[in-house]
Amino acid sequence: MVDTVLERADTSYVDVTPRRRREPLRWRVLALVAAQAVVALDLDLPVLRATVALVTFVALPTLVLARRATRLPYAFGLSLLGLVVGGLLLDTVLPWVGVDHPLAPLPLAITWLVVDLALLLWRRDIPLAQPGALRAVLDAQLVLAPTLASVALLLSVTGAIRLNNGASGLVAVVAVLVGAAALLAQVLGTRRAHDGWVLGLVSAGLLLATSLRGWVITGHDIQAEYLAFRLTDGVQNWEMSALPSAYNACLSVTILPTVLAQATGLSGVVVFKLLLQLVFAVVPVLTYLFARRFVPRRLAFAAAVLTIAFPTFFTDMPYLVRQEMAFFFLALLLLAATERHPNRLLVYAFGVGVVLSHYSTTYVLLMAMVAALLGLTVLRQVRRTPLVLLHPLMVGALLVTTLAWAGPITGTGGHAREVLSETVQAITGSGDDGPSSSDTSYWLLSGDQTSPDERMSMFVDATLDYRAAEIPEEQQTLPDPGPEVTSPELHPVASTPVKLACALVMQAFLLLGLVWLLRRRKDSGFPREVVFLVWGSMAALGLIVVVPNLSVDYGVLRAFQQTLLVVAPVMAMGMWFVLRRRVLCAVAPVALLVVLAATQQRIALANAGVYYDRFFATDSAINGIGWLGATDRADKDNERIIANRNVNVRLLAMSDNRAPVSDRLFPTMLSDDGYVFVDGQILDQGESTVFWTGDLLTYTYPIGALDRRLDRIFDAPQARVYR
Repeated sequence: MVDTVLERADTSYVDVTPRRRREPLRWRVLALVAAQAVVALDLDLPVLRATVALVTFVALPTLVLARRATRLPYAFGLSLLGLVVGGLLLDTVLPWVGVDHPLAPLPLAITWLVVDLALLLWRRDIPLAQPGALRAVLDAQLVLAPTLASVALLLSVTGAIRLNNGASGLVAVVAVLVGAAALLAQVLGTRRAHDGWVLGLVSAGLLLATSLRGWVITGHDIQAEYLAFRLTDGVQNWEMSALPSAYNACLSVTILPTVLAQATGLSGVVVFKLLLQLVFAVVPVLTYLFARRFVPRRLAFAAAVLTIAFPTFFTDMPYLVRQEMAFFFLALLLLAATERHPNRLLVYAFGVGVVLSHYSTTYVLLMAMVAALLGLTVLRQVRRTPLVLLHPLMVGALLVTTLAWAGPITGTGGHAREVLSETVQAITGSGDDGPSSSDTSYWLLSGDQTSPDERMSMFVDATLDYRAAEIPEEQQTLPDPGPEVTSPELHPVASTPVKLACALVMQAFLLLGLVWLLRRRKDSGFPREVVFLVWGSMAALGLIVVVPNLSVDYGVLRAFQQTLLVVAPVMAMGMWFVLRRRVLCAVAPVALLVVLAATQQRIALANAGVYYDRFFATDSAINGIGWLGATDRADKDNERIIANRNVNVRLLAMSDNRAPVSDRLFPTMLSDDGYVFVDGQILDQGESTVFWTGDLLTYTYPIGALDRRLDRIFDAPQARVYR
């Protein structure tokens, strides 16, 4: 099966399965009924319950579809899309007939029992067990690259657990080095059948090294994602009214994890930190398969490694689960659209998966598609180019689907309209001249030079404006803030020269690849539609980098990670253009990965760094949050808890307290009418961090002023509550 997956995708599917005597259908039916009974009865059977659910909800549909209908990657994607769409249908239809908990184990088990039986009746000749599979496993020989990749995965998990227990990060660093060795061994070898396995295992290790940090949900956006999941999972029903936010409209973090949690009996923490990370680990494999269509095997492998090496992949993506799932469907969409005989319905289905998973990924994709289609139209290439993804009907269908989902269905399109208006004003010169995200400093085309001190000054001015308008003078905790508060000492985190150099190298490879593509546009091996999609993706990325509000709202680094799914093979060709040697083209991407993943201070390698200070929750911090959630009983209209945004979302996600938490921990915005929760970063280091205009601003926090003005009512090593 692995050989079938990794063969060039323009080869037609050939059924080579020898015909066997059909197994009696009644035994299959009985086995499925028994398996789904375990789910339906919500039995607490560790390991067995999760295994049964994953087999019947995911593995069996994937097996049947892969054997008779489509390729394995598409079959797996359709199975996961089925969990999303099937859950949405149940959530919509069952309440009409009086079922108040449509995502409970019983309706899920009945539904997927019917689905599995239908699939088996459709293809009764497919064996559920592969004859000789056990013997093949026992006779398997150890191969260097896959073995090293497997060891790297185990070391990554071990390293995360050690760090959680306060040990050093040595094992985590060794895991990165072993994974790099696996990639080198594979790309320099000749066993192409193992390419996907090695890429997937190394990717999984990098992702789990980050996602498994902390015993609770740890990270930035994932806190709000987990809150949206809990609201759905808690009542076994998805409703937009429960959390009128764009997060709640992302079914990738509401219905999908709820179906998995309810069916498997696993906790949401396991689903978010493990299962969905393993799904995203498939994306580099899909990128390899996509690149293999246009460039030689070793350059396609290098393209996938360059995608992994970009720091956002292993630093931020584990905290952006909704975007991980959107990237998964986007990678499948690109692969399906470049088949020799593409199935347009399949392409649209994966496009719907992107729309239902994440809003900004959808918007960036549509920006690229529209830009590419405009380019085709201007150059009068529309009628002369076979189009699939860029066909006007496909672009129109995805636009309509996006507008319908963000508009009348979920009502979450307001922010997108606001961003669009600000973008038009910025382009025409009539908008506010605000700063771009600090991430644009890594880009060759960046023109924003706003310093951290200037950003901090603008932030303080904004807090003073809020204070004057919203907080009565008699309730202001610090009525006369001095320079210590209004001009705090700033602790900027400067980019290391090595990180900046790696960013410039990757951009140089991409620019050289684009030059090569422009010069060899007719005989480059890239279809014309893909060429225009590459240029459309670059246009969308350039717009995000140049326009300040887009760089802040959508994130430059995340946009580049998405763009890499399209342009990675072009970047690999740019690398070949300058290096020209097979060994160098193999070593260069892996060297970038080692430098960026093993030499930078990040939460996956050490109990230190900005992400650790901001997001890692110790036991005492969790106890403090739990105590505050149980003590304060403010209603939804009365903000009585003041804390930073991360504590805000974690409190809502961990407890039954539904009181709003005000994200105004900066001293000028404190008021005497609520509880003030101070986190471990302030208590341990005397510093706090705010995220403003796309930048992290770390400053000295005047904790002494709080001690003078307020009373401590809870005190622990990494948590303190004032009143």
